[in-house]
Amino acid sequence: MKHIKILLLLSFLPFVGFTQDLNINVSVISPKIQRTDKQIFTSLQNSVVQFLNGRKWSKDKIMPIERIQGTLIIEITQEISLNRFMATFQFQTIRPVYGSNYTTQLLNIKDETVEFEYQEMQAMDFQENTNVYNLTGVLAYYAYMAMGVDYDSYGKFAGTEYYNLAKGILDASQSINGWRPNDGLNNRNRFYFLDNLTNDRFRPLRETYYMYHRNGLDIMHKDLDKGRLAIEESLKNIQELCRLLPNAMIIRTFFLAKNKELIQIYKEAPVAEKNRMIELLKKLDPANSNDYDNIRN
Repeated sequence: MKHIKILLLLSFLPFVGFTQDLNINVSVISPKIQRTDKQIFTSLQNSVVQFLNGRKWSKDKIMPIERIQGTLIIEITQEISLNRFMATFQFQTIRPVYGSNYTTQLLNIKDETVEFEYQEMQAMDFQENTNVYNLTGVLAYYAYMAMGVDYDSYGKFAGTEYYNLAKGILDASQSINGWRPNDGLNNRNRFYFLDNLTNDRFRPLRETYYMYHRNGLDIMHKDLDKGRLAIEESLKNIQELCRLLPNAMIIRTFFLAKNKELIQIYKEAPVAEKNRMIELLKKLDPANSNDYDNIRN
């Protein structure tokens, strides 16, 4: 499980105490908004930071070294009315790779349909399985999704508890724009992101999150060749899924986070392995097909 190796490391360090679960760097930008006083957006940024990073999202005792790191860029795209806004959320999280100083991207999600109300210095209220205040509903949803994917990368299907918590928010939000199957861009929205991660059809992808990180990246510090081969096996695990559902949101999300990393990893491989991986990756991720030729460079 996620915490075992880090707890072993910390057993040799002075006690540092337990803390919250997330460490998300938040930026609120508003280049399209014409208003003289933008102090409300500074207040919003501070409120979001406190909401995400000051709350316990997990029942586990998370130590500072284990906190999920990431960034959230909130771009205010429209001021609908007084204190009501439309925004784009760009949310990314990373994960440390065992035995190295390297971090790997886990999530890279763009949500262009976030509509919410906010008043300066407003309290950020939230209750499980409800969504009476859409801003905190969206933030809590992505917090749980980040927790789920992070846990899946350390233990097979270990993120299920957090996807279920996100589903409670989704189910309570069906009367709100941005939460329904037909909201947003085709099949790439909050509904389908969660659906993909909880639908049995996509279990191979969740297995791949585990195999790629624990069996692949996390052993590369001691056996580079074995780690690369494990990553290759993890990708073969989703060949049939990619063939049947090539445009599924979770598949596109996975490769958006991993395509540049895969290119760098296999640049160092033997020629035969390079050629094999280029062929495989072009089949799995045709949207970035041309990029994988860079493995040869």
